[in-house]
Amino acid sequence: MKFPVGINKNTFITYKNKENLEKDRKIKSEVFDWDSRHPKSLVEMCVEKLSLNWMGEPKLEDLVAKDREYFLQILDTNIPLQILVDNIQNDIFWKKCYISKWSDIPIEINDKSWITIFMERHYADFLEHLNPRHYDPEKVRNLVKLCGPFIQTLSIRSLVPSDLNDQRNTSPEMAGLISGQRQDMSKINNKTMETMPRDHISLHAALSSLTHLSELHITFQQRFVGIQYRKDQFQFTINDAKNLARGLEKCTQLKILRITRSNMNCQKLKYILRGLLDNQNIDTLDFSHCKIADDGASSIAKSISKRDKIRSLILADNIFGPVGIEYISQVLNHTSCGLRTLDLRLNNKLGSEGIAQLAVAIARGCNLTSLNISGCGIKPHALLKPPAGVWSAINADNPPTCGDLLARAIGLVKTPLRSLDISINNIGTPSDNALSNAICLSYLVDINLKRSGMGSMAMAIAESAAAAQRLRREAEKGIRFRRSAGRLVQARRVVKGMNIGGKDPYN
Repeated sequence: MKFPVGINKNTFITYKNKENLEKDRKIKSEVFDWDSRHPKSLVEMCVEKLSLNWMGEPKLEDLVAKDREYFLQILDTNIPLQILVDNIQNDIFWKKCYISKWSDIPIEINDKSWITIFMERHYADFLEHLNPRHYDPEKVRNLVKLCGPFIQTLSIRSLVPSDLNDQRNTSPEMAGLISGQRQDMSKINNKTMETMPRDHISLHAALSSLTHLSELHITFQQRFVGIQYRKDQFQFTINDAKNLARGLEKCTQLKILRITRSNMNCQKLKYILRGLLDNQNIDTLDFSHCKIADDGASSIAKSISKRDKIRSLILADNIFGPVGIEYISQVLNHTSCGLRTLDLRLNNKLGSEGIAQLAVAIARGCNLTSLNISGCGIKPHALLKPPAGVWSAINADNPPTCGDLLARAIGLVKTPLRSLDISINNIGTPSDNALSNAICLSYLVDINLKRSGMGSMAMAIAESAAAAQRLRREAEKGIRFRRSAGRLVQARRVVKGMNIGGKDPYN
């Protein structure tokens, strides 16, 4: 009897009884080799013989259900993939294929079939280990034809750059000896490295036939470098951007695009956005940990203004400043903008001036429900050039701080914000008190104020108000969660003492 594929081996080892426990127990369900000494039946011997050299014949439908199950249980997973796809749709068998090839199990399956999970991982691994010098368009085309109908999500964690050409001519050392002149080898090597192209495989053919692709995540770097480390192994070239853009033009069903941890600047970003020009289904754009400057932020703002279905924009850890965020802030107030989530964490070049522009957009009535400005360099000093035309009561002799503008924007009743992260900043006093009072008057239910520069009292009041608002919303929806008594009592006191919503729903 074979070990069942549906049982995790770690679970089996954990719950397996020791030999010294329950010695008198006769029936042991954890012993799967109980029939190892039993003679095999003629049917089992025939099924085993068929599984040894099986190449699609006989058909699985020709076998009895019991024999078919045993046949799939002992069938080798190294059979050519084309034969398996054409003849086997059993989900348990494809799970066995996945486990036999990779040790890790995907965390988020999302009700996908195991054949889909296997094909997505198999195709991604093929692209990740493919050297551009060994690129065979026909082989890629055949693999796309085989795996394409099953691929919905493609995650490429690294790509192999093209190797340097072999120097078979006279070496620089020999050239120096022949000419009688010494040459600086480091300069020669650096110059050679800079002139050599470092393009990755062309993703045009790899993506153009994936008609069901809805999510794409690419990282242009190498995960395993070894002793042959070079800086140019992490480049994202112009040709890479052009080929990727050509492939994105064919992915009309794409909803989520993530290009992260790559050397993507403004020029390359424009090619990518140009490839998405005809795509009206895009929902999420994630360009985290890249090198997008103000010009790139302007291109993103123009792209958002033309699509009302984009709901999430993630630009964490880039290099744009107040000028770039001003373009995005202006788009947030357009009636056609449907953006709900904006993640700007770790953009320390924004500073107080950049976040002030964002506060103006919030005050004017944008549709954002989640905002992350963690580690954006907010300072407690007054703004040098505060945004004009929003609060006429602000005197030029007493300019506001960034914390003051955030407090005025968040405290407005029409602000739809529900989640706010302003951690790792320096709000300072007395702006922290104004921001705390604004949070009490808002609809925020999820806030992160760790290391935000706010005082302990102001932070406690704001967090209690957000907890009370969250409890109130859960009570309105009929949801009951187990809460600690101290936190619940504290939230009730805030509701009662600050009068932020009238009657307590728990009384």
